[in-house]
Amino acid sequence: MIKFGYLILAAGIMLSVPPCVFAQMVTGSRIPGFEKVFSLNESPGDMKLEQLKSTPPANVVWPGDAPEFVFKLSNNSGEKIEADARWEVIRYGTKSKPGNIWEPDMFKIADVWSTPTPVAVGAGESVELTVCPELPECFGGFVLVLDLGERGRIFGAPFAKVPRPEAGRVQFPAFALDMPWPHEISAQTYKLFQRLGIKGCRYGVGYFPTTSSDFEERWARLKEELELMQEHGITVMITIGEGGAPMPLGRPRPWLTEDGTMIENVKQDYAWLPEYDEDLQRFCKKLAMEFGWPKGPVNAVELWNEPWEGVSISGWGADCLRYREMYEHMAKGIVEGREEADTEVLVGGACSSANTRDKLFPDGSDKFLKWLDFVSIHYQPLAADPALEPEWMNREAPYGPVRVWDTESWIANSEDRVAAVIASMRSMGQSRTAGIYKGNVYRMRWNTGMNRDRWSVVHTWAPAVAVAVTQKFIGQRPFERLLFTNGLPWVFQFKGVDDEDDGSLVVLGDLGAVYDRELTLFRDVCGLENLSEIKRIEAQLADAMPGERAALQKRLETARILKGASMVVSDPNDEFVLFDFYGNPVSHAGGEIEVPLNGLGYFLRARGGDGSFSRLVQAVRGAEITGYEPISFGVKDFTRPVNERPVLKVNMVNVLNRPIGGSIEVKISGVSLDEPTRKLKFAPHEKKLVEFKVENGKPSAANIYPLAIKFDAGVDGRALHEESMRVNYIVNENIVVDGRLDDWSNAIPQPVTGQGIQANLTEKAWRPFMDFDSASTDNAAVGYLAYDGDYFYFAAKVADDSSFGGGPRYETRADDSYFYPKQVYSKPSDGHELLTWPEGVRRFTYRRNFEIPSGNSTDNIQIAFNAVPPEKERRYMCPPGTMPRYMVYPDTDYEFAFNRVAEEFGGGTEVWRLLAPGIPRKHFFPRQPESPIDGGPVKDGKLIMRRRQGTRFVEAAIPWSELSDVKKLIDAGETVKFSFRVNNNRGPALELASGRSVSKVNSFAFHNDWTTHWANELEFGFER
Repeated sequence: MIKFGYLILAAGIMLSVPPCVFAQMVTGSRIPGFEKVFSLNESPGDMKLEQLKSTPPANVVWPGDAPEFVFKLSNNSGEKIEADARWEVIRYGTKSKPGNIWEPDMFKIADVWSTPTPVAVGAGESVELTVCPELPECFGGFVLVLDLGERGRIFGAPFAKVPRPEAGRVQFPAFALDMPWPHEISAQTYKLFQRLGIKGCRYGVGYFPTTSSDFEERWARLKEELELMQEHGITVMITIGEGGAPMPLGRPRPWLTEDGTMIENVKQDYAWLPEYDEDLQRFCKKLAMEFGWPKGPVNAVELWNEPWEGVSISGWGADCLRYREMYEHMAKGIVEGREEADTEVLVGGACSSANTRDKLFPDGSDKFLKWLDFVSIHYQPLAADPALEPEWMNREAPYGPVRVWDTESWIANSEDRVAAVIASMRSMGQSRTAGIYKGNVYRMRWNTGMNRDRWSVVHTWAPAVAVAVTQKFIGQRPFERLLFTNGLPWVFQFKGVDDEDDGSLVVLGDLGAVYDRELTLFRDVCGLENLSEIKRIEAQLADAMPGERAALQKRLETARILKGASMVVSDPNDEFVLFDFYGNPVSHAGGEIEVPLNGLGYFLRARGGDGSFSRLVQAVRGAEITGYEPISFGVKDFTRPVNERPVLKVNMVNVLNRPIGGSIEVKISGVSLDEPTRKLKFAPHEKKLVEFKVENGKPSAANIYPLAIKFDAGVDGRALHEESMRVNYIVNENIVVDGRLDDWSNAIPQPVTGQGIQANLTEKAWRPFMDFDSASTDNAAVGYLAYDGDYFYFAAKVADDSSFGGGPRYETRADDSYFYPKQVYSKPSDGHELLTWPEGVRRFTYRRNFEIPSGNSTDNIQIAFNAVPPEKERRYMCPPGTMPRYMVYPDTDYEFAFNRVAEEFGGGTEVWRLLAPGIPRKHFFPRQPESPIDGGPVKDGKLIMRRRQGTRFVEAAIPWSELSDVKKLIDAGETVKFSFRVNNNRGPALELASGRSVSKVNSFAFHNDWTTHWANELEFGFER
């Protein structure tokens, strides 16, 4: 995974990206298909072609430009070379692969121009070649290739033709791109940003003490770079990290072996000595005073890139207390500087919402809220949850609510994804987005013999076109709403800034082509054209061997991407325009515009005139939408045993914008229903709860009831749904917690089987240098639920033939043991020298990874209750302009972990309260500050965990004093939503709600926040 890493330079400037990461992020000439697309199949031998310059600059062409490119052709052979060569211009594109954001494909669109150019180069000599290609009217990505006939074809340079952007600076750009390595930056870099219309950047600056002997020299170099950014209209968010300040032990510090020796070739902690924090404050004050907006380009400062707990790609490996100390000094410095110099600079962090909560708000106080002008997030797809925090969104401070800034989520790394990703990010409440890795947009090139000081060229790739177009059509326009909040397609509406008729619509047929489909609402809705292929692959999956499943799953993912669907918009007065993601108008005739509905983003705009955008919106509301399954299903489990004739409840949503009618047929294996076939009618986008009474049924010993639903809407298509139903029932039993499970005979089992939950994008991205096991292993667990007047009871059996260890007792965890001792040995390659930590300084560097009560670090189980109704939730259910469950949302109010304690920590077990009303959402890291209302050991709980013959047995009791809202539901005769998670330290976890139609992937369902969880939406009834 490519990450924004730090490079320490003399100037103290540090920027992306460490060389080791390029193996995963595939860009430019490394994209599969590169040689084939441009027919670079023959070697040019000793000939070398280098671009020297371009006119206009930065290899970016606007309409009306007459481009000129200058190259140097070198002959490194021992003989003169003459050839009847030709310049060729080829239009090409890149496209994403389903399930793979890192490696796009490259493809040829057309040969667009060529011209002869005789070449004669003496042995060991070089010549300049100038080419002035003629380009088509369309926008797009192009390359220049020099064809030397028998000597082969040499790649020249990529360039882009884009629409002319709006000029001028913007204080808070809604889109930003990263700057390159410091040694790559040149005037051409800034010209690229300017010509693409990119108004903002993230720029790394290493803190270096103001008392250092070379401070003035380094500060002058920083000033020079920032002034050039100012000159080119680029607003800068600075990420402060390590830049040479003295550290404990006089060096960076990696994790240690058991005997206290530094481990070779691993990530290290670069946090500096606390005695320099006062100077950091002076440094930040100087930044705000000299470079703050509007006198300078700096609009915001954050502390460190990805300062994850334990270890980070960017040189952070200190405790959360150290971060809080640094952050406070950084914030005070910025506040002092902006007040004294009348500048406007925001303060923020900490690269994820979970990290921000864990570092700044674990104590339940709002001390740091006044210093959180923005929260930066990384790799939180459909999970920009800061927008759901009332305290953040309603903050009263000089800069108002906390802004949600995505500063690194590189998931749109081909031009076909950019519009959809940026539009959807903005819809989640993000006022600033990144979305695309800089290397997919451009690469700086330094050439032989060129002046290193300020001369380079830019290779500008095809995704740059989509970036420029998205800036043109979305840009600073505020997101207003999803046009269809209970149906499809996804239409993102953006308001005009100064002209209400300058608004834009972004239309996306399938959000599941951009994000993991399981994150999305209406994830069960397929294209009518896709249905047969999907069913065929699903049948193959049912009979597949474990080794065959991964390939079939990829095929299924591809098969589910919407195809063959469309939206026809009436345009009798020819006042609307459809643009593709390159910004090219899509021709239409007959007073209608047909918008393809697929995984690509399209722009709809009005040509102008009073009320034209409003008329466009109304035309889209009434458009003819075809190709979707008409119904989305959410099937609720039975909440009473089938022999008690419960009711099957099915939520049905008409995803179309027109009324539909049809017949529904429901079948459940082993169960007969009263009136299983009936006629139904739906208003446009209507949600309806349809109930089916059980006539009779035979209880399933495994508590599995296969269900099939067919809804036939005639000309509007049909919708199919299959799912295994359960009876969700909590028996009234007095359980003896002894680990034997012999008094659970009346409980109805809750089985969980399958391949388990694999590491997700967020988990992989945050620690790209650490391995994740992607192997699929079948596993299984069965849960049981009961209650009486004193306790809620839970039991489980888990298939597990691994060693059954345990972790620390978290109540008495020795937090200091996770950090450096007083003395350590340097790495063997550094001489194995004994080093001593300075006296009076807290030993803040992690010596090993943390252990926390939740997650896969041990073979534990977590249970969660959703007992507080949405209207009483502390967090908002969705961002403005969207609907509940559109993205991540609050769904768990009480959560507990059942942990085994290792013998070295005294043995036994521990019930740990992870969440309850009033407890800050946190992960209980070592040394994390406590809150007045907090998680912790459940003293009155009971827990026994044992293992026998490849099976783990868990039996637990939680007193009702811990579950007051759940007890209220029992007393009121209502249901409660419940789920459990089985963690496995050697493989994927299991969750009860996984794959269920009433659920979706939702990180708030359980801890840890960075792992995949399924929404806590399974309703359970209670035996009275």
